[in-house]
Amino acid sequence: MLQRPQSPVKWFGALAALVTLAALLGAAFAQDAQLEPKLVLYASHPTEMVDFFTSRFTEEYGVEVELVYAGTGELLARIGAEAARPQADLMWGGGSDTGASKPELFLPYDSPALEGVTPQYRDEAGYNVPFDAFTMVLLYNKDLVAADAVPQTWADLTDPKWKGKVVHANPATSGSAYAAMVGWLGIGGWELVEALARNQVIAESSSAPFTQVGQGENAIGVAYEEGAFRWLPSGKVGIVYPSDGVLVGTGGLFIVRGGPHPNAARAFADFVIAREQQQALADNFPGRRPTHKDVQLNPAMTPFEELNGIIYPVAEAAARREEYLAQWRQIMLRTR
Repeated sequence: MLQRPQSPVKWFGALAALVTLAALLGAAFAQDAQLEPKLVLYASHPTEMVDFFTSRFTEEYGVEVELVYAGTGELLARIGAEAARPQADLMWGGGSDTGASKPELFLPYDSPALEGVTPQYRDEAGYNVPFDAFTMVLLYNKDLVAADAVPQTWADLTDPKWKGKVVHANPATSGSAYAAMVGWLGIGGWELVEALARNQVIAESSSAPFTQVGQGENAIGVAYEEGAFRWLPSGKVGIVYPSDGVLVGTGGLFIVRGGPHPNAARAFADFVIAREQQQALADNFPGRRPTHKDVQLNPAMTPFEELNGIIYPVAEAAARREEYLAQWRQIMLRTR
């Protein structure tokens, strides 16, 4: 006995379900295919932190990360030189103003992942991936600075007794040093910047101030918080959050315009500001301030609410960067 053919309605319904399933699977495969197998990251941050998060990213996404390390200024110049044929996908270093200072080199970052970031850390110019926040602090060597002579303000560092004893990175090559200078402008204008410069030893590396102070090569350094915290376990250094103003800025992570692996770059950007990675930042790197609103600050750090905090003026710092650096160079000529 011949079986009666299935109803056309049932047949087309089954076919539609198969087509839908295929479409979903195809979308998933397409999504995986869109994520390039490689990512090129230019970084000026400490290698241990960069390695920590790139390893986690590779483990989760299977993307190989090629790393190039150099100072912020050097990396920025390199990306500019490569603009016709970009080699990097991301630049991880400097401050939040770094991308806005060279908008022709970077892409705006807009992602649902930003919803988890505390609003004050979001980049008003739209370029920065706000991975972490930082303050600029005064670091001193306990063997070289008596307990009753520790400077408590930036203004204290203008005392002639500190001439040649304060190490500060070059704002033209260090993003954190430039941020410190912008902070001083907000506190005491160019008069304070020049008075501080008279006593400073200028280094080309952002790590020089905390490294030299920790090793006893200099008495005092102007350092970003994470670098200063690295030396706290040694017991050889102390940290001061100056009472006349503590600059609070956001670390820089930027997507290079025209980079060879754009999808992997955006995946990494979303990855590092997600809550899980932000908690890992707080747990493993005590001198870094997470930007995610649902992550607790490391208890060893002074909360922003207890500081005389100055929020970094991102737009102004970016727009006037060349002007400020030109003025800085003139100060260097007058004070050396």
